[in-house]
Amino acid sequence: MSNGKKVYWHEHTQSELENILPQVGVVLVPTGSVEIHGPHLGVGNDILSCTRVAEEVAKVIYPKAVVANGLWLGVAPHNMTAPFPGTITLSAQTYMLALQEIVESLLKHGVRRVVFINGHGGNEAPNVTACREIREQLYYKHGVDMQVGTFSYWDAIPTEVWSAVLEKNPKGRIAHGGEAETSILLAVAPQAVRMDLAEAPDPRPRVTPPFFRAWYQDEYSPRGHTDDARVASKEKGEKLIEAAVKGIVTALEQFITYKPVGTKTHPGTHQYPLPSSRS
Repeated sequence: MSNGKKVYWHEHTQSELENILPQVGVVLVPTGSVEIHGPHLGVGNDILSCTRVAEEVAKVIYPKAVVANGLWLGVAPHNMTAPFPGTITLSAQTYMLALQEIVESLLKHGVRRVVFINGHGGNEAPNVTACREIREQLYYKHGVDMQVGTFSYWDAIPTEVWSAVLEKNPKGRIAHGGEAETSILLAVAPQAVRMDLAEAPDPRPRVTPPFFRAWYQDEYSPRGHTDDARVASKEKGEKLIEAAVKGIVTALEQFITYKPVGTKTHPGTHQYPLPSSRS
């Protein structure tokens, strides 16, 4: 919870929401996952981490931003494997429909900007697709000018911060169940971390970007994690969260004040002459 400063949508009464909604520039919706991250890390890692980042962001710019905890589950079928109990996943279709209906609910209360603060790699592509679909449905089909965006919190962390903070993986990759994620969860929910169970990752090589191969976690990771968490610490996690919050606050300030150029006119609204008939 927000520890004294109310920034969550669900912490407000209806009267309080009525008072602050005219001042709300953006509603933040954390999108994470409940999934395995190796033997040492709580399965709620992704949603806990991105929710905390969203909370800290909102604390900085409240009431311009509030946090709506609309969805704890994400798209994680690749972690739904027999050796690793704990993952709860939605299909991509169900997940994106849920995001759309969350945005539509917020729209009915007068909200005009929503940003998904993401903490799970499996949500990145669905989040982008959902943003495009929501924009299409609400603007081009119904004339509602709703601004929708998505931001994975690790993308807000500068390269120099990754290099300064991490020992095992300083190149700016969040990884899965490794030093960065474990450090962040130590800062967010230490009761969900078992450092006594942290172990070295499997050394087998992985197919790396830009090539994408559909995969299951146990094909690469016999213990369910890909990077080394043994050097993780709360202090590292706090530094990464601080950098993520700073970067996202800057991005949101721009998002709130951004004035799109162009008419945004859908081709279907134009009247084009029909081809002339030929005898």
